[in-house]
Amino acid sequence: MRLLATLLLSLFLFSCSSSTPPKPIKALLLTGGCCHDYDAQKKIIQGFTSKAINIEWEVIHEGGKGGDHKFALYNQKGWADKYDVVVHNECFAKVKDNDFMKKAVQGHLDSDIGVIMVHCAMHTFRGAEEGTDAWTKLIGLQSKKHEHQAEYVVENIASKHPIMQGFPQAWSAPKDELYIVDKEYPNMTPLARAFGERSNKFSTCIWTNEIGNNKVFGITFGHNTEVMENDVFQGVFNRGLLWTVGKLKDDGSPACGFEAK
Repeated sequence: MRLLATLLLSLFLFSCSSSTPPKPIKALLLTGGCCHDYDAQKKIIQGFTSKAINIEWEVIHEGGKGGDHKFALYNQKGWADKYDVVVHNECFAKVKDNDFMKKAVQGHLDSDIGVIMVHCAMHTFRGAEEGTDAWTKLIGLQSKKHEHQAEYVVENIASKHPIMQGFPQAWSAPKDELYIVDKEYPNMTPLARAFGERSNKFSTCIWTNEIGNNKVFGITFGHNTEVMENDVFQGVFNRGLLWTVGKLKDDGSPACGFEAK
């Protein structure tokens, strides 16, 4: 029996390595803005993903500590074409330029890329009255405020989903902010939720969304770096990233060739 298991494992490894190795996932991290330690967080995100996934990162960190910065990248036609996935971990909630916001959204929709939304990316553009709906449709939900910082219990409500493999049924998250969800769009799928005392209701805090040819993964936690250093956060983030680019197996592991090298 042990010999058979060894043989099957050898065949799997051979079949995985016999073909031309796939190119690493090309990822872009957009970060910067107020209220968070983005200098530390960009290093943490690159670090834990690279330990688990065959991935290469490019980082654009702009805007200092302000809340009204507009990424220059969005003014370039086809800016997303060279990436497989774009990760948003920024906080520019004071941007009220409707036309610019719509341009940012269209840049995603014009390319078949994965999208990840982390924490304050949900509040970015919240002041752009005409365009807010376009940004939140991309995200999959709408939030304009948050609960106080606390150690929230996160309930796994989609345990069979590949992204939630290995995620506990109830995760006592490190101290962080829970975003209050005001609206959910039809193509989003809630994966986890937590209860907030301020709103007196459950809010989705981990989810997926599909819009056009884009697959989106979102998580509203990430205010404090301690959350990003947590194994549960890192695991669900990695699986979410792989899901957005179609490289996540049903058991929650990377597709062949997309494990860390």
